[in-house]
Order: sequence, then structure tokens, then C-alpha cells
Amino acid sequence: MKKYISILVLFCNTILTAQNAYFPDKNWETRTPFELNMNAALVDSAVSFALNNEVKLDYDLRIANLKSYVREPDYKILGPMRHRGKPAGVILKNGYIVAKWGDIDRVDMTFSVTKSYLATIAGLAVDSKLINNVDEKVAQYVWDGTFEGAHNASITWRHLLTQSSDWSG
Repeated sequence: MKKYISILVLFCNTILTAQNAYFPDKNWETRTPFELNMNAALVDSAVSFALNNEVKLDYDLRIANLKSYVREPDYKILGPMRHRGKPAGVILKNGYIVAKWGDIDRVDMTFSVTKSYLATIAGLAVDSKLINNVDEKVAQYVWDGTFEGAHNASITWRHLLTQSSDWSG
């Protein structure tokens, strides 16, 4: 009987200390590194690294962009460009904010990071069967005329995702 009581106490203790899954709403909760079993010194080091290694681009992104593409013939900016802000970032674990620095509510231009967003969305689309196969022709899915013609009609999702389509339009 004593054995059963010990097992019952252990089982109940596990249930009482088990964490419920946390899904943040618009007001994300903050936890300390200690509360999330993280090394606080490493978290501080990561924040310091981010703050001390700011990109050296001009804060006026129009100037920075034009300098980056100075050797491109007839290069011009199409559309608005914002000024960039000081370094900002967030470290998350299990849906909780562990550290943050700078103006994390500021909207920044993301440029090439967009490729990562697109790859994630494409992966979700394949997983959800919205795209059956990345080797299928995009024209089977997009009917607005942008994937018509000898060249564009042959473009697959893989071509777009690897930026090897040479899409014209």
C-alpha cells in the first residue's frame, strides 16, 4: 500500500508541476532566462553582440540601396524606402520574451529576409496540399496571365523558390 501511495504522490506531483502549453496573444509575456532554463550570461552576450555589431549601412536606405547597386546598369529604386532605425531584436523561448532591445514595435524593411518568409509559407502550402509538388508548373495555380508564354509557362515552384526562373514580366 505504501508503494502505491508513493507512486500516486509522484504522479500527482508531476501533474501539478507540468506546464500547460502557452500561446501568446498580442501581449507576449516575459520570463527570465532562469525561469526558462537558459544561461543568462549567454543571453546577455547575444544581446551585446547584436548591439555592438550593427550593420554599417547608411540610415537613409535610399542612399544605402543606391550604393549597393552602383555597378548595376540603369538601376533605380521603384517604390518607397524608409529610413532604418537603431538595432532592435527579441529573443524568444517557448512563446515567452526572454530579452529585447531597441524599438521592437518599429516596422523595418526586410529585403532579403523576405526569402525566408516566402520559403516558410511555401513549405506550409506544400504541407497543406495547396501546392501538390514544387516541380509542378506555377501556371497550373496562377491564372492571371503572368505565367503564360513560351518561357514563363515552363516555370515551376522550384524555379521560383531557388530564384532560377528568369521570370519575365
